[in-house]
Amino acid sequence: MIREAEAKEYAKDLEVLLAETDEILANTEQNLVLLEKAPSDSALLQELFRAMHTLKGGAATLGLEEAVSVCHGMETVLDEVRTGQRSVTSEMMNGLFKVLDWLKDWRNAIGEGAEGPPASGILPVVEALQICPSPSEGPQSNVPLKWPETCEKLPAKGAAGALTASLEALVSQGNPVYVLTVRFRTDAPLLSVRCFQVLTLVEEVAEVAGSSPSLEDIENDKASDALTLYVVGEKESEQAQRIAATVQDVVEVSVRRYTVNTTIAGASSPDKKPEIRVEKTALGKTVRVDVALLDSLMNMVGELVIDRTRLSQIAARLMSNSETAAVGSEISSLASHLQRTSSELQDGLMRARLLPLKSIVGKFPRMVRDLSRRCGKETVFSMTGESTEMDRTVLEAIDDPLIHLLRNAVDHGIEMPDERERLGKPKAGNIRLSAWYEDNQILVRVEDDGAGMDPERIRRTAVKKGLITEEASRKLSEQEICELVFLPGLSTASETTEVSGRGVGMDVARQNLERVNGRIELWTRPGEGTQVTLRLPLTLSIMRALLVKCADEVYAIPTSSVEEIFSLKDQSIGSVRGKQAMKVRDRIVPLVSLKGVLSDSPWQRDGSRYALLTRTQAQPVALGVEELLGEEEIVVKELRGLLSRVRGVAGATILAEGDPAVILDINRIL
Repeated sequence: MIREAEAKEYAKDLEVLLAETDEILANTEQNLVLLEKAPSDSALLQELFRAMHTLKGGAATLGLEEAVSVCHGMETVLDEVRTGQRSVTSEMMNGLFKVLDWLKDWRNAIGEGAEGPPASGILPVVEALQICPSPSEGPQSNVPLKWPETCEKLPAKGAAGALTASLEALVSQGNPVYVLTVRFRTDAPLLSVRCFQVLTLVEEVAEVAGSSPSLEDIENDKASDALTLYVVGEKESEQAQRIAATVQDVVEVSVRRYTVNTTIAGASSPDKKPEIRVEKTALGKTVRVDVALLDSLMNMVGELVIDRTRLSQIAARLMSNSETAAVGSEISSLASHLQRTSSELQDGLMRARLLPLKSIVGKFPRMVRDLSRRCGKETVFSMTGESTEMDRTVLEAIDDPLIHLLRNAVDHGIEMPDERERLGKPKAGNIRLSAWYEDNQILVRVEDDGAGMDPERIRRTAVKKGLITEEASRKLSEQEICELVFLPGLSTASETTEVSGRGVGMDVARQNLERVNGRIELWTRPGEGTQVTLRLPLTLSIMRALLVKCADEVYAIPTSSVEEIFSLKDQSIGSVRGKQAMKVRDRIVPLVSLKGVLSDSPWQRDGSRYALLTRTQAQPVALGVEELLGEEEIVVKELRGLLSRVRGVAGATILAEGDPAVILDINRIL
């Protein structure tokens, strides 16, 4: 039972360590990239040093010695740089990045329940960085975090009275005794280890008559931020003071002569009651919550949203009758209060699901750096709007697309340095990632000042690969040709490289965005560069939708997919290349009916009274519907099993009347 409890406690501690490690490694990677550009930035060096120190302490508490030794190596070299003993070189940076990669592999392994890679695999890099200075190099050296294999134990002198008698006997025999007080940082991890290090080192140069806390207490992890040693000999006490100061986390070392009237640390005076010191525990202001719990709570709030709408409708019906108007008024007031409360609860839960963009972009500076070097190019990568928050699911969906876009920017967009100079451009190409809010959407953009896209080359490649006919390709505009890059398997790269060129990037990016009701927009100009913009919803759980009727069935269409609504009786409908179309101001857009799309039947004017101007990935399309039922806030219900694979269905919802309705994915059905 005890072992089971210990195992649960260990698993809990490991979970906390993994979460902290993810944050530490992400920040460290980003800071190492910055350090390469600003090697003398003291604040950066201090933050990097502190990160490795924190990770080392966390790993040590769980006995993960492999990571402790590697972190100690990183910590040592960073300490030498920040204290001016060494300078940052490109070789050092490459070595630090390799060590960081080892730490990533280690974290992934222990997260999966494995032991992790052996430190021996990274030791050659550690040795090349010279992260193990000998003690002779000065008192700044850190003592290794390990227990000595052999140690002569002191007699347990936990009882203050017994220790006092022993010390008085030494003094009476003419032996000078000194009180060595060592204070550690109050927030230092592994205080028991630090105390043992001091005690062991001091014993090498002096006789230690006793300690407080005792050796037994130290070994039982009952240490505090202060250690008192009783050292025999004046010269020995001076040596002990100097050597104790070299131990990590020590902030103060003091020495004073012991006399028979000296109060032993931990002893209580018979005339004075011991002071009871109670420190208030500082609790964190944040807690970690399982995402599954947030999803469950959001579903419950969704039910509340449905109930409050139904309650409002019931109140409206009651108020329309003079006999029940009073009851209807009370219910209406209750519904209004429920609406305010549920809206606040809904907003709070939605905010709890939000994560900043910086949660996933921390790895991008390193990635762009490595890709640029591999391609022989020079780039300057910048990011803005990293604090922009979005739903966790949306954030996960754009991770891979952003990786593809940045790879393309480096491999296909930015020219070689000599070519850029020949064109009158700066030798280093600019790649920028930015994010911001716009209306009820989040926009994330990747742009570069590279070569841009060649429409003619894209057209020829699409025809050659059979993705479009020669005749059809000749009818497309330059913008429409460039958007052919979103077709599966289209790549204009002359050869496949490790970076890109397999034609599996842009189509995957679009599919990922469609799954979260987002869309991707492309702008490019030969010789000037390329912009790819991701338009994303603020949340996926609750959305505004337009309810329409088709063949006596109600469907929900996200309002983010609808630009305008027209009455078909006021529009002239014609035929372009054998297909129905309508004129919207100065442009001609295809016209299809929802009934026809769902049943694969040709367009029929009868029944469709309204046209919704929708924006698909390719072009605007007018969608004919029979009836508009209004706009409503709906709760998105995820479909499972076979229904989840139905093309054009984004989910389902329960309407205020209690009836189900299908949520349509405009990008998939048109």
